[in-house]
Amino acid sequence: MHEVEYEGTSYTVRDGETILRALLRQGARLNYSCGKGSCHTCLSRLVSGRVETVREVDPALANSGHFLPCISLPLERVVLRPPELEKLANPAEVVGRRLLADDILELDLAPSGLLVYEPGQHVHLANLEGLSRPYSITTLPDEDFLLRVHVRRIRGGAMSNWLFEHARPGVELRLRGPCGSCSYSRDLRGRPLLLLATGTGAGAMAAIARAALQAGHGAPVVLYHGGRRRTDLYLHETLLDLRRQHADFSYIPCLSQEDGSEGIRHGRITAHAFDDLPDLSGWEVFLCGHLAMVEQARCQALVNGVRRDRVHADPFDFANAQPVDDATRIAAIPADPELWSALGHGPGLTAILRDFYGRVFADPRLSPFFRGLDRDQVAARQYGFLADLISGRREYFGLNPFNAHHLMVIPDELFDYRESLFERVLRDHGLPEHLVRRFLALHERFRTSIVKSEPLPMRVKGLEIPLRRDSMERLDFDTICDSCHGEITAGTPARYHDLTGTLHCPQCAGLEADNAAPPHG
Repeated sequence: MHEVEYEGTSYTVRDGETILRALLRQGARLNYSCGKGSCHTCLSRLVSGRVETVREVDPALANSGHFLPCISLPLERVVLRPPELEKLANPAEVVGRRLLADDILELDLAPSGLLVYEPGQHVHLANLEGLSRPYSITTLPDEDFLLRVHVRRIRGGAMSNWLFEHARPGVELRLRGPCGSCSYSRDLRGRPLLLLATGTGAGAMAAIARAALQAGHGAPVVLYHGGRRRTDLYLHETLLDLRRQHADFSYIPCLSQEDGSEGIRHGRITAHAFDDLPDLSGWEVFLCGHLAMVEQARCQALVNGVRRDRVHADPFDFANAQPVDDATRIAAIPADPELWSALGHGPGLTAILRDFYGRVFADPRLSPFFRGLDRDQVAARQYGFLADLISGRREYFGLNPFNAHHLMVIPDELFDYRESLFERVLRDHGLPEHLVRRFLALHERFRTSIVKSEPLPMRVKGLEIPLRRDSMERLDFDTICDSCHGEITAGTPARYHDLTGTLHCPQCAGLEADNAAPPHG
């Protein structure tokens, strides 16, 4: 048995017990979600001591002095603290700035060392006061040592307004990254590319287009840039020049609020792009810009034949943006009689979900999110939700996707992993290819309800229910401790964890059995 110190308090760790489990068992206030190293929510700084990890982790974490308590066992007394993300960042100096439009600023940055990135990726910029936001890289790796980003001034946006007012040559920023898979690599040569951008997403998409054309891509590259007004098309002349220079490059500007002129179309880019290209089988699709555009385009790309793993997205998630609620999404989804018929009006869906959750509960990455739950009950709840959507009955009264997953920290990569498993199940059950695509598109509508970087409160009719992680309970019946498997007699205080669904006796929870303990969340 070893000791772990966290925030000035010492906790005991039993043999074979992870540091996270030990801390939670004894009431430590540490953020966590999956408990298996997938989400990185419990990322902590290792101040002293040695740990052993039960699975491989990113070497950059260890090199920065960070580790994941959920997959770490102590080898001696360990001291940990909350993470210092700035230790994962590098200094960068502002060396140039220029306005590309009244509300769009271009910054030239000189990082302290060589930054290796792919065209289209993004970096997180932070000032020395701690403000931080991600921005797309608009330069190509072989163009210059400098890094260039485009910043749009957002009303109420703390970071964008700070950059407009204070990011002058000589100012130091912190840079973390590069990040994101919405990028071009030479192994994509020969495949047609569809690039959709709104706002400053045009900078990243233009970088991808230029990288492809310089690499001798050998297939069409089609870029749609959408905005509300003419001033939003801030790269219009640059992209027109690129179109004149390369026969394989097409540029289609679109405005949603002003009438088109001089080759500028009126309407949304999602409508124009997918009407122009109804068959996208064999294409690679890149999406960068407003969250709503990316969400709609993801779904339609699948319906138009794009392989799920060939859709690359970098949505702009503004800090002050209002979330779209699931009720609005559900109301906009029409019934799909053809898909419902192919599912045998129910039995086919039951068979698919039983097979799928059988694989999920056996999967080392996905099963931790269902710890303590019954597989058949999970499949039955999902059946009720999906059958309601596909059939159009609208009789489902269970939790919507956001509330059902509000405590789970699920990154995009894990969502994609889950969808790849579901896609295999659909094909194994013989669903026609066009219906497989429509089914996957249905799931995509709820990606932004499920993917998140931290647990969030439930939302009911626009109201948030305070987030509770654990609480002290006195049950009216005898039960068993999930840690030591000893008896917890009726009326004895015990600690219940909402996320893991585990109950710990006073000894395991570090409580005094004969003292009342106040609830806390």
